[in-house]
Amino acid sequence: MTIKGVNGIVGFVDLTTGEVKKIQVPEDVYRDFLGGYGLGAWFLYTHMKPRVDPLGSGNILGMISGLLNASGISMTGRSMAVGKSPLTGGWGDSNAGGRFGPKLMEAGLDAIFVTGVSEKPVYILIDNGEIHIESAVDLWGKNTRETEDELRSRYKGAQVVSIGPPGEKLQLIAAIINEYGRAYGRSGLAAVMGSKRLKAIVAVGDKKPVIHDKDLLRQRIKEMLDALRTTRAKAYEIWHKYGTISTLDTSVLSGDTPIKNWAGIGVRDYGTKNLEKFGTNTVIKDNVKPYGCASCPVSCGAWIRRNTRYGLVDMGHRLEYETASLFGPALLNADQDSVVYVGELCNLYGLDTISTANAVGFAFELYERGILTEKDIGFPLKWGDPDAVVKLVELIANAEGIGKILGQGVKRAAEIIGKGTEQYAIHVGGQELPSHHPQFLPGLAITYTGDPIPGRHTAGGVHWWGEGGKRLWAPFDIGMDLGASPKYDYGDKGRKAAIIAMSTQVENSLGFCQFSSQVIYRTLPYIDIIYAVTGIKYTPQDLLRVGHRIHTLRQLFNVREGVNPKKDFKLPRRVLEPFPEGPLVGVKLTEEDVERMREQYWETLGWDPGTGYPRRRTVEELGLTGIASNIISVLPP
Repeated sequence: MTIKGVNGIVGFVDLTTGEVKKIQVPEDVYRDFLGGYGLGAWFLYTHMKPRVDPLGSGNILGMISGLLNASGISMTGRSMAVGKSPLTGGWGDSNAGGRFGPKLMEAGLDAIFVTGVSEKPVYILIDNGEIHIESAVDLWGKNTRETEDELRSRYKGAQVVSIGPPGEKLQLIAAIINEYGRAYGRSGLAAVMGSKRLKAIVAVGDKKPVIHDKDLLRQRIKEMLDALRTTRAKAYEIWHKYGTISTLDTSVLSGDTPIKNWAGIGVRDYGTKNLEKFGTNTVIKDNVKPYGCASCPVSCGAWIRRNTRYGLVDMGHRLEYETASLFGPALLNADQDSVVYVGELCNLYGLDTISTANAVGFAFELYERGILTEKDIGFPLKWGDPDAVVKLVELIANAEGIGKILGQGVKRAAEIIGKGTEQYAIHVGGQELPSHHPQFLPGLAITYTGDPIPGRHTAGGVHWWGEGGKRLWAPFDIGMDLGASPKYDYGDKGRKAAIIAMSTQVENSLGFCQFSSQVIYRTLPYIDIIYAVTGIKYTPQDLLRVGHRIHTLRQLFNVREGVNPKKDFKLPRRVLEPFPEGPLVGVKLTEEDVERMREQYWETLGWDPGTGYPRRRTVEELGLTGIASNIISVLPP
């Protein structure tokens, strides 16, 4: 290949037939889609039949390295899982740190895609370019740490992604785990692994792709490291000490954190006294030593040890903001033992902490309202009761009793329970919402409802990139000044969110951690970095166009699968209800406001604002006509 920095090869495994193939990826695919879920979108759209059952043999699960994962560039260790989501019925992807992505490239592949269903449990071994299907009968039923330890003992230097019992039992809120707690948590893709009886994927290898311009790459890496010691030193120090947990106290008190299943108010219902018991500065007391993902000099995580009254957590991952806030303040729970323990349970068993905590909050409210009873659950539920939180998570992890229902996600749980419980199920399109309130950051309303994957705070938009500040920025120089985006001025927010979303597709597909642009470095020299690694020369406009293409193909996947973006992706009414008191009192964010911003977002992307479908001329301009030929006739002109 003339393109450097990649292997140019992906693996394809059919677990029904046992067929294993290595597929040469055309060079123009890397130019047009980069790596990560850009590569994943291309592969799934061109290799998977339309309208397959997400938990059937026809779905394809992909594990993909970010394009720059093998380059050693700071904060480029992210990899992605892709597939048709059993939660939303459309495009699914999930992004995680750790070390699996770089090791996959060192093992000789840029991605591994899996279809079919194995008769018995298996794992896939990728060993220096060779792909093998191995029996996992002895691993089935083990938790993710046990699985990872066993497979690492068999294969020296291996990195592993695996599922635990919830994924095996097709709990839709299960997560794929690597490195004991780096989670591909969203979209329900662990259940897809479970449906294929695929316990794990193991990558072993030591062959790094050839770099195009080593001198330029070394220079840019040095400049990035120098920035941590000079211009960005303070950001580095704060992020290294606290990581995402640094925002816990401020998020609770500002109204960012949703309280009591999105019906409460942080300052009123949880307050500063509880934050003294469980908050930013109490969480970091469990630290043993820093943890950093591959090629990350920041190390925003930490290994922890805490002897909780529920059991010892030894060398577990420190709580992230989402986990801490949703199992703690959101449930009025100020007991650190319980939050640390359930966080570790989610890592061990393989559960998405965002969805799991939302399911627990949903159950708490149903109990409070008398819809669920002690007979239904087996024990009483009360806001702030740490023991009830732990017991519910254990039931979800083991798919037992009410936990089996809650483990399907709040949308399906409400459908099963009935009795009008749909109004208390907080999700968009089947995906539970993260711990960030659109009334605090209105730009979130756009990404929660306008992106091909609903209910995601990492989808790219104005909310992290300067909303409410003096000016917006993007992950790389996009060749234009976006100006400011005042928080509660909805007039131009959709347009600016669309532009940043396109640039974020590039960031994610390259394998960059979003904290690199959100917190640590801000705008980075992507043009030079990509050229140094691959030899591909883009202009800022070219690269933004690549992001536009990736974004649009993900939305075309939804159209093909029968998802109606306009009707299916709506914020729950409760999320838009005005607060009677607290820091967000007086904020007005209506359904009409959200719809107007979303329509502007879609219009800027060249998608029809009336349907959310990409326009035919946009598809043509982005060179996607051949790929999307099977649905081109249903697209608006």
